[in-house]
Amino acid sequence: MKLVKWLLVGLLALPAFELAGFFLIAALIGWLWAGLLLVASSMLGFRLLRKFGKGDLERIRTAIAYDGLRAIQLQEPSVARIAGALLLAIPGFITDAIGAALFIPALRKHMAAALGARTHKRSVGPQDRTVDLAPSEWREETTQLDDQRSH
Repeated sequence: MKLVKWLLVGLLALPAFELAGFFLIAALIGWLWAGLLLVASSMLGFRLLRKFGKGDLERIRTAIAYDGLRAIQLQEPSVARIAGALLLAIPGFITDAIGAALFIPALRKHMAAALGARTHKRSVGPQDRTVDLAPSEWREETTQLDDQRSH
């Protein structure tokens, strides 16, 4: 299945997984503590967004203006902080775990490598029309139109 389809399926299944995760955590530590932990993690996410949001979003915007969408890389701390804070702000223990992992450089690097390998595998194939040639394997040709423009 394509990455977009998996993303859609994941987004549709996320609430069910989050609910199951809440029930599991509540069974382990109690309903009250699970609820308080859920609220505290969401508040932390909003606090981090407020702290890092404006500066990091400006850096991301500048990078996108300069380098396009290729500038959005999970290894970049500003991208990871924004994504992590957003995931922490969303109520749920699964999104909290992923969001918190984005603040740990070693885990962020591993997640970026896994995501990069997945997207690279999808992008290479028949639709990739870039051909790398050595300088000895090609030559420049001029057309009549090029000759007319030069005169």
